[in-house]
Amino acid sequence: MAPQSPIRKLVAFSDAAKERGIDVYHLNIGQPDFEMPEPIQKELQNQVKRKSLPYAASPGLAKTRQAWATYYQAVNINLTPEQVIITTGGTEAIMLALWTVLDEGDSLIAFEPGYANYAGYAIQTGLKLIPIAAQEKKGFHLPPAEQIIRKIDRKTKAIIVTNPNNPTGTVLTPAEIDLIIEIAKKYDLFIIADETYRGLVFDGRKNPSFYTQAKAKKAEKRVIIVDSLSKRLNVCGARLGALASANQEVISAANKLAQNRLCVATLEQEIVTSMLANCLSYVEKIKNQYQKRRDLLYHLLDQEPTIKLTKPEGAFYTLPTLPVEGEKFSKWLLTDFNENGETVMVAPGSGFYFTPNKGKNQIRVAYVLEEIKLARAVELLVKGLRVYQAKKS
Repeated sequence: MAPQSPIRKLVAFSDAAKERGIDVYHLNIGQPDFEMPEPIQKELQNQVKRKSLPYAASPGLAKTRQAWATYYQAVNINLTPEQVIITTGGTEAIMLALWTVLDEGDSLIAFEPGYANYAGYAIQTGLKLIPIAAQEKKGFHLPPAEQIIRKIDRKTKAIIVTNPNNPTGTVLTPAEIDLIIEIAKKYDLFIIADETYRGLVFDGRKNPSFYTQAKAKKAEKRVIIVDSLSKRLNVCGARLGALASANQEVISAANKLAQNRLCVATLEQEIVTSMLANCLSYVEKIKNQYQKRRDLLYHLLDQEPTIKLTKPEGAFYTLPTLPVEGEKFSKWLLTDFNENGETVMVAPGSGFYFTPNKGKNQIRVAYVLEEIKLARAVELLVKGLRVYQAKKS
């Protein structure tokens, strides 16, 4: 049975709080509060005038695939439109990748804490998920090579890696990316590179793609990029993603699967295409806004001595450790706490681990609100924690 989403499992309690007249600040879900880019808003208005809405081609509209390839070229990922398949969000891209390169009973390596839905995807595809712990004391960066290699056996076919990371905000160094590539080469593995948050990196860090570094090592055919526009262009509800690879066998197999689900929605592809091809300045702009939010969040949480956290390097998440159980506290914030009719919603950290009983004292916080609201949400979180601790003592 697929596990519940840690991001959405407390929604009923949030809804109940709102019904009682309480305002809830949502730091539980990676849904940014930025408006859609103006070119997408304008194109959406133009598309309303359409008289018909035909199916798109199964791999995606030709112009949307071209736009994605143009974007990739701009970030030094040299792929052609024919090597890109448009998907229903990053979710479908991951599923297509898993179905394409793994068979039922095969093993998939994933680092924890990691994107919670990987566990559900593995169950749905009949795979065995092999978790490997990141080094929390080193900012959730990768463990030494021997700890990864120790988990590889004859059933291991792929490694899935999120960079920048959800839920920790860790950005892998070029050396860490090279480490994964060398292991993949030596043990004949695919790398499923989840690069949903590419470009959202802070403090002048580099954010090379797995594909780019693998190509330098003549290993690019081992890399399958899974991607999304939800965060990069703030169109979460459009559900637009992509699978991309230089491996023609992978693309051919994934295309057959794509044909079986017909196509991705035509309208959503139409509204993002022109923006996607020329989005780097926009991504840079929102990256700067996220860095300001990161700095504010870190400053406020770091002042609370009972909260331990690592400073995020990218994306828009952090995974603090609390002196209480994260899930019970997260629920209590919605059921029993408010100040002046306001409370805050976070996600229990345990749901981002694939090993049972890990992360029980952690929560994931998504800094997706403007700074004034974010400051108030953090204030409520800290005050709530103090009240909760006092009640438990």
